[in-house]
Amino acid sequence: MKRVVCAFFGILALFRISFAQEYCDKVNLMYSVYNRFHIENKSVDDDFKKDVRRKFLHNLDPYNFIFSKEDHSKLMTVSKDCDFVEKSARLFSLRISEFDSISSLLLDSKLDLNVSDKLNLYESIDGSVVLKEKKIRVEQVLKFMVLEDLFFEYDYLDPDSFEMPNQTDVQNEISERLSKRVSMKTLDSSERLLAFQDDFLNAIAQQFDPHSSYFSTNKKEDFENALSKEIISFGLSFGEDDQGGIIIASMMPGGAAWKTGEIHVGDEVLEIKIKGKSSKKTSSMSASKANNFLKQGRGGVVELVLKSEGSRLIKVELKEEVTEVESNIISSFILEGDTKIGYIVLPGFYTDFGGLFGLGCANDVAKELMKLQKEGVEGIILDLRYNGGGSLKEAMDLAGIFIDEGPFVVMNKKYDKPRVKKDRNRGLIYSGPLTVMVNGASASASEILSKIFQDYNRAIIVGGSTYGKATAQSIIPLDTSAYDDKLFPRGRPNNELGYAKITLSKIYGTDLETYQKNGIKPDVEIPYFYQGLIPKESDYTTALNADKVDKNIYNFTPLEKLPTMELKKTSSSRILKDSIFQELTKINDDLVKLYEKFQTQIPISIKGYQSLLDERKLLESRIDVLMDKLNPAFKVLNTEFEKEIIKLSEYCKDRNERIIEALYQDVELNEAFLITKELTSKNK
Repeated sequence: MKRVVCAFFGILALFRISFAQEYCDKVNLMYSVYNRFHIENKSVDDDFKKDVRRKFLHNLDPYNFIFSKEDHSKLMTVSKDCDFVEKSARLFSLRISEFDSISSLLLDSKLDLNVSDKLNLYESIDGSVVLKEKKIRVEQVLKFMVLEDLFFEYDYLDPDSFEMPNQTDVQNEISERLSKRVSMKTLDSSERLLAFQDDFLNAIAQQFDPHSSYFSTNKKEDFENALSKEIISFGLSFGEDDQGGIIIASMMPGGAAWKTGEIHVGDEVLEIKIKGKSSKKTSSMSASKANNFLKQGRGGVVELVLKSEGSRLIKVELKEEVTEVESNIISSFILEGDTKIGYIVLPGFYTDFGGLFGLGCANDVAKELMKLQKEGVEGIILDLRYNGGGSLKEAMDLAGIFIDEGPFVVMNKKYDKPRVKKDRNRGLIYSGPLTVMVNGASASASEILSKIFQDYNRAIIVGGSTYGKATAQSIIPLDTSAYDDKLFPRGRPNNELGYAKITLSKIYGTDLETYQKNGIKPDVEIPYFYQGLIPKESDYTTALNADKVDKNIYNFTPLEKLPTMELKKTSSSRILKDSIFQELTKINDDLVKLYEKFQTQIPISIKGYQSLLDERKLLESRIDVLMDKLNPAFKVLNTEFEKEIIKLSEYCKDRNERIIEALYQDVELNEAFLITKELTSKNK
């Protein structure tokens, strides 16, 4: 019997060694792949690798109250990266258990929320805390958590009707919540270790630049789904409630779960059954594990056992369906005033990864343009605000809808000479006046399109300076033994190793300049809410710097110059005289100040915290009042085609009404309409 036991543990030890060695090889492969293919020649020396470790530890402990200074120093001396990850994970589990113990002791007695004190969540203390200081830090964080729960409904209720919950009850709930979360984060399974390992691989990628990352097979699929117009799915995703229970976190409108009418966001998920295969109770599952298990039911029928509001148990069967990704649905309207302007909002540059023809947003915008032209519009506004990008191919194809032919951008890769990317299709669909709306959250493909339009004098760009991302990424298998230096295939890769989303190219305009880190400056600036609060590319320490490229550009013939200066002059004059824009600017200044308080000076007393919330509520009410004051220069109308669609679906009708209501309160759109109106008058 002893021999059997010894043999078993011997095999187990060999398995652990083999598993650890596989990860060591994977870490080395990550460095090798990024060093080989990443556009930037970075020196992957000891300093670079130390920065990767610091990034990983910061991501684990962003508020600096888990690890001590000694922990940091000790971990940084571990020789191998793969050993560093395992030791960090185990120490994190130990320290978070200690954090739970300190929290439990503090929450056993009523926290004093009357003492004036402030918390800086992002204070850089490098973990250099002794036990006494750590207790002070933990107590401050706990006070903040208690205050958040005490005032949870404060934002949604009138002050007179708000009744503060019992503090002892709230502390007990937080104690239970923390214990559950701690148990979920402690290193008690290979799944937990794998999560830490993937996080370290991601830290390696992000040390090369902010847009590179490591993808497991599941994460790659999720990323591609986010860039698709349609996906085949059950139409829901799982999350965790405050106690760590599995709940319905979100549902796709019009999707399989939504259509049942029985499933609601917030319902507790007790069991997931894959018909004809297996079933699992969710009591010991994380949200990630539950979502992954749900994916095993693809192609079949899944039954969910749910506890809905009122503690009613229900069973619901689901089959996958093709569902539109709502965040990628294009909307178009007619803005009718003294002139008739078509308005198209494009939320993302989605594409069809699996389709035969790869039709995506460019094809859909073309359809909307044809509908609007049938309605007799005299100009078009294309709204790219908050469009974070997507498919580079779709951006190029979309530019080709508005430009007949010619070179669009220059792409520069590591093992290749700079190449000019041209319009793939001669001809165009729309040649009339065009205005493009952008802001600080317009990034990547949105910026490429805006840059092409500016270079060709094809559109007036209005709004705020864009994000500043002039790089392109590709997803490649981490096993690049199946590729040459130019990523031409020469074998079948091992996809089980995962994938590298890697920055392979820099992008330049036909003027050979890049907008990397600087963004696209609009032709006409329009102030907008939350300006100055949106993160930009330049905020990231690992962002690539702007440079130039040397390349001959042939057959580039820009169109006749647009009346940019005249439009800018009349718009600036309107904005200076407009009381709404003046108040908007003041609100933005106050929002920036309030944001800084929430970052660095959070009051952790009842009086101070309530005062801060009152300040925020006052600002939000000022925004609401301001938007209600707007008297837009247009009516929002649907196209005849859209009117017929709305009749067929209650969901489409509700969505349409919500969008139209928002457009009537859009002060930036109103100014864009007036600019476009002037542009059309000069075009006649």
